[in-house]
Amino acid sequence: MLVLLGVAGGAMHVYKRHDAVKQQEQAATAARVLPDRSVIDVYGRPGCVYTRRMLSELEQANVPIRFHNIDYPHTQAAFQDRFAGSGLATSRGYALPIIAVAGQALARPQPSSVVYAYRHR
Repeated sequence: MLVLLGVAGGAMHVYKRHDAVKQQEQAATAARVLPDRSVIDVYGRPGCVYTRRMLSELEQANVPIRFHNIDYPHTQAAFQDRFAGSGLATSRGYALPIIAVAGQALARPQPSSVVYAYRHR
């Protein structure tokens, strides 16, 4: 039984490590690439109610999105590089989600205004 648990735990560790490496590679690529106006970049946390609502409503509106989970350190660093000095941060931090659409960055906007900005870019 202990051997089985050990094997299962090892497999889970390998899977998590692979996922983390994949996320790092994606974040590095996203940081190097100029913002793409054909897709909406959503920066947030999966556990954030506002982020989940935004993702859900954008998907319902059939708008292409690219989600960046800022809980990952490499994504957090790319996020800080992109939005430092943008005026979006408050004394309490950023109001998530941060949306990059049509060449502008918005902090916790209404989903309908994001869809409008995307469709009229």
